[in-house]
Amino acid sequence: MIKYKIDNRTLQLLNAQVNLTETFNHVLRTAPKRECLAFRLKAERGTVESTFVVELGSERHTLTLQNDKKMHLKLADFIEEIANGPFDASNSSDLVHLPHADRQYGRFDVQDKQRVFELVHTGGVLSLDMGFELPLHVALHRTHSRRGVTAILSIGNKSPHTRCFTLYDPDAEIYAKLIESINHLAAAATPAAHAA
Repeated sequence: MIKYKIDNRTLQLLNAQVNLTETFNHVLRTAPKRECLAFRLKAERGTVESTFVVELGSERHTLTLQNDKKMHLKLADFIEEIANGPFDASNSSDLVHLPHADRQYGRFDVQDKQRVFELVHTGGVLSLDMGFELPLHVALHRTHSRRGVTAILSIGNKSPHTRCFTLYDPDAEIYAKLIESINHLAAAATPAAHAA
């Protein structure tokens, strides 16, 4: 089934447009073939809640939301659900695409921190699932002449965010600086519409 997705640029636009009273034109696209589906969004901002009318062809769908910081993400989920049909939790292909409002970027749990701690002692390569479309890769080379590591961190395919550095410190300090660098890289890779 063809899945229309709202891209990061449109999410950023929605983030600004939910605070206005205006009519906006947007386009949804599919990932593999880049097929287009145009829709019109009428936003009416109120003091407590806002009303949105999504016009897709001859269909009109209305949504009223309480004014909050995640309002644009809930609106994006609503628009994608109109274009693709309802979200089905029993369908495994739907589970790959979490609703925008439920996504957590930069999620760094205790098990991943333990794996990084072990990596500091042994060296090697690790892929961390932090909620992004692609994993964050960590490569550590232990130096034998001195106590230290050379670290390479990256996330992304086409133009990845990367960090590379060498540290000559005790393992506890290397671990602390590596965790800090992973958190900075995750923050840099978080889409702007979700960062707020």
